[in-house]
Amino acid sequence: MQEEARWENVEEKVAPIDADVIIVDEVSMVDVFLMNSLVKGIYQGTKLVLVGDVDQLPSVGPGNILEDMIKSETITTVILDKIFRQAAKSKIVLNAHRVNSGETFMQKEEGKDLLEDFFYLNESNIDKIFYHVVTLCKDRLKNYGDYEFFQNIQVISPTKKGSLGTKELNKALQEALNPKSNEKKEKSYGGVIYRQGDKVMQIKNNYDIYWERKNPKYENGTGVFNGELGIIEDIDEQEKQLKIKFDDEKEAWYLFQDLEQIEHAYAITVHKAQGSEFDVVVMPITQSSPMLLTRNLLYTALTRAKKLLVVIGSNNIIEFMIRNFENKKRNTGLEYKMKELLN
Repeated sequence: MQEEARWENVEEKVAPIDADVIIVDEVSMVDVFLMNSLVKGIYQGTKLVLVGDVDQLPSVGPGNILEDMIKSETITTVILDKIFRQAAKSKIVLNAHRVNSGETFMQKEEGKDLLEDFFYLNESNIDKIFYHVVTLCKDRLKNYGDYEFFQNIQVISPTKKGSLGTKELNKALQEALNPKSNEKKEKSYGGVIYRQGDKVMQIKNNYDIYWERKNPKYENGTGVFNGELGIIEDIDEQEKQLKIKFDDEKEAWYLFQDLEQIEHAYAITVHKAQGSEFDVVVMPITQSSPMLLTRNLLYTALTRAKKLLVVIGSNNIIEFMIRNFENKKRNTGLEYKMKELLN
């Protein structure tokens, strides 16, 4: 499940879901509109299993569904808090749990027998952080495994704006990883250059766009959804459209007039990354709004990496994020209503 844009308001009529058991993952991202749509489509007697991490970022849209339901103590809740043997060897997993518990990253001497899958560069100079991000993505990470940017590396930032926000990072990474070339077609739209080979993301749900998938077998259908990642494969000036091949192998043509639906994805925000995992994550952190420098944002970012994680920022800001755990209260009323209804 992907998101950063708000979930669309739903109509009253919802098609019923014909199932005995429904399992919904990433419920921390679900807002009141989506949950309303879901429960309206469930037959009486169907079992509903909700899976999510209450310590991750809450939904962009209104509500605090998962936390309110747990706090109401009216539904059966199972909390997984044990780190099993294989996960206990990972510095990524252990540091994520430390952050969630209000502790700082482990020191080198604490992890001598653990996997070398987590690196923290204590750096406060913005230019140097910028340099580390670009060079790591371009070639340095190849020293740690079979890592290529367009295959398994993702840059994640807390913010869109600023020197280390996704807008500036995308410009620099495009120049470093997919520079202008006579052999590559490109299209300027809205002040942004889209080039063959660019990494892009769909940023809103489009239920109507037609796509085809040729591997492993031919399929076709409609719909590309918020958060899907892909690569620009071709640009056709005559037909005024470009082709994107997404990570799941489906290919779709976009008219130039529809390019507001995509944006560069060399670097994406933590909110955009929530619900996804990447083999390698590079995360630059610098001074920003306290609303963005929070413990749950840092925890969410750390848990996006599967094989290798590099965090670049100053000790002061990291420590501030870990201390900054009091999320802005959302006055939803759901917890109270569930208690009243079920008790």
